[in-house]
Amino acid sequence: MQLIVFKLKEQFYGFTTENIEEITRTLDATTIPQGPAWTKGLVNLRGQIMTLIDLEVLLNGTSASNELWYNNTIIVNTDDNPLALMVGKVRGVTDIREEEIHKAEEDASLITGYVSAYGEMISILTINSILKEKEEVA
Repeated sequence: MQLIVFKLKEQFYGFTTENIEEITRTLDATTIPQGPAWTKGLVNLRGQIMTLIDLEVLLNGTSASNELWYNNTIIVNTDDNPLALMVGKVRGVTDIREEEIHKAEEDASLITGYVSAYGEMISILTINSILKEKEEVA
């Protein structure tokens, strides 16, 4: 499987590439009044309106004091509407084998496992777990 590896502040994370549409620059968001803290607002990418999600807040519950870490956006296809995910530096796309993944504990909410790549320990996220979190708040 292929894994796209990116950084959120000091931690590396990864998604499988199957639902990734593209990686683009930072996007200006229109704030949603009374939206969840991890929702930065709505963005317009070539006429497509989507929700911009701050993964740092969603995963760690903290907001960045400055947003210099956010310099890329990963666009994810979903069954409903695409999502825009705020990420830092994209390290690259790497091939990993299923047996290389160390499964996370049952109570590790959005992180399903860990793998070593690019000389770093990568926390693997699944798109479905993020969508589930999004639905529970909605």
